Amino acid sequence: MLNQEQKRCLDCGKVMSYGRTDKLYCDDICRARATRKRLKQETETGHEDAHKAVIRAIKRNYALLKKAVGDREQWIVDFEPLYRKGFNRMFYTSAEPSENSLRYYCFELGWEDISEGRLQVTVNKQKLEVFDPDSFGPVNTPSNEPGEY
Repeated sequence: MLNQEQKRCLDCGKVMSYGRTDKLYCDDICRARATRKRLKQETETGHEDAHKAVIRAIKRNYALLKKAVGDREQWIVDFEPLYRKGFNRMFYTSAEPSENSLRYYCFELGWEDISEGRLQVTVNKQKLEVFDPDSFGPVNTPSNEPGEY
């Protein structure tokens, strides 16, 4: 019988008689296995935290637009390379009407369709005063290949 000091590993069930009192797994192998099981279950059931997925998509869009425009105020880019790297037009922070269509924004970086397969990316410094995209932390994006933009 277990006394109050002994706990069982949440993955394999082995008695843990050593380590921190708030320890959940007996070793790194069980901890990693439990994490893989949880992530697999979330993927299979589609129950990834929706808020995290939206934030991740917006951060990815922002990073890709930022790389595309660089230090320029505006730039015209092909949509296809952005799309291949994970850009998704459905995720943006705001939108406003422009001359011919809507201009969508990820924080201060706006884009609009100017022709088939091409986007005009602009920097709106007024929006930069309102939003601080760096407050969301780093984002993992595929690296640009030289000469891509």
